[in-house]
Amino acid sequence: MNINSIAPYQLTSFYSENTSAKSDHVEESVFLISETVEKIEKKDSSALYKELSSKYDVRNATFGEIIEMSEALYGAGEISLKEHAALTFDYDKATSSLKRHAPGYISADFDMYETFANSKGERDWIAEFEARASKDFKYGNLIGYQSKMKVLDILERLSH
Repeated sequence: MNINSIAPYQLTSFYSENTSAKSDHVEESVFLISETVEKIEKKDSSALYKELSSKYDVRNATFGEIIEMSEALYGAGEISLKEHAALTFDYDKATSSLKRHAPGYISADFDMYETFANSKGERDWIAEFEARASKDFKYGNLIGYQSKMKVLDILERLSH
């Protein structure tokens, strides 16, 4: 197979930290890393956690509030995409989907959550993730256990 026949041109990107370097063939799409980094405004990590913990109570929060906190933390670069996904995975939708589409019988009382929510849909998310981590450890899912423990660290930080 001749690769050149599929892509007859080569894309080249230029990145430079040296603002004094001049090049005859630098295209307009080039950006200087030092200028870009200066434009990024980093919010103080502890201030963000303090702001979120004063607005929300992770020991008594709805799933929607957990999503808001997670989006703020992920948007600020405080948590990874994996942690954001773990916090925002919708167990209610997953439970509903299983009940509708699973090949076998699933009890109407089946729920993927480990803890109960109150009548307003608020739950203790620290207790929920502790129970999830414990279940992962019990069944030998050490990767899942480690993942849940990282999320617990985030929630604990938000509880202060």
